[in-house]
Amino acid sequence: MTAGPFRTKIQQIRHLTPDIRELTLEMVEPSSLSFKAGQSIAVEVPDEASSSPLFRYFSLASIPRSSRHVVLLLNSQDRGKGSAFLLEQDIGAEVQISGPYGSFILQHEPGRELLFVGTGTGVAPLWSMLATLLDGESSPPMKLLWGLRSESDRYYLEELEVWEDQYKNFSYELALSQPSAAWQGKKGRVTDLLKELATVDHLAAYVCGNLAMVKEVSVLLKEKGDCAIYRERHSENL
Repeated sequence: MTAGPFRTKIQQIRHLTPDIRELTLEMVEPSSLSFKAGQSIAVEVPDEASSSPLFRYFSLASIPRSSRHVVLLLNSQDRGKGSAFLLEQDIGAEVQISGPYGSFILQHEPGRELLFVGTGTGVAPLWSMLATLLDGESSPPMKLLWGLRSESDRYYLEELEVWEDQYKNFSYELALSQPSAAWQGKKGRVTDLLKELATVDHLAAYVCGNLAMVKEVSVLLKEKGDCAIYRERHSENL
């Protein structure tokens, strides 16, 4: 069920990399938002060319139990009106939202391990899913494959290391498409990480990023075997 508009205010803006911003919205009216991990909200963007606002959609990176605050990931290099509007706002500015929206949510897949595949800020709904599962009493084995451009584009590394140390059922791999000569990790695109998987018959995959990547990952997984695939095109440029 969707509803709105709701009043929020910008509580915090974190600079995670030179380009990536983590924006935290505090719910004002109502005081909380009920949503499922993986869902998105619509941000109301004033439109000078029309008397009606525009609506731009952003996946939530926060977990449902933290419903008083919702977290978005933005790329300052995006040319979309939604990102541009939000990045122009100061702490305390009011933002109208509605939602939640979307069916890209965790599914009941007993007996399957979980694979999360993302690029850039497309990790946002995957982050919400992972954090929600790890916050629960029990969860299946899960792995995150994340494609980024270079060392300076990495973020949430401390959180990933804590998760991997604390939870034996979680692991992750990063692939950098344009790393420096000093980079000792995986090189290439996130699809190169997928090619290393021997089988996918035991997996349920959640995929989010640009449309071309989502399609390519889906084809690769289908070619490898019987993998349940759930996907969403990241709306960062809308």
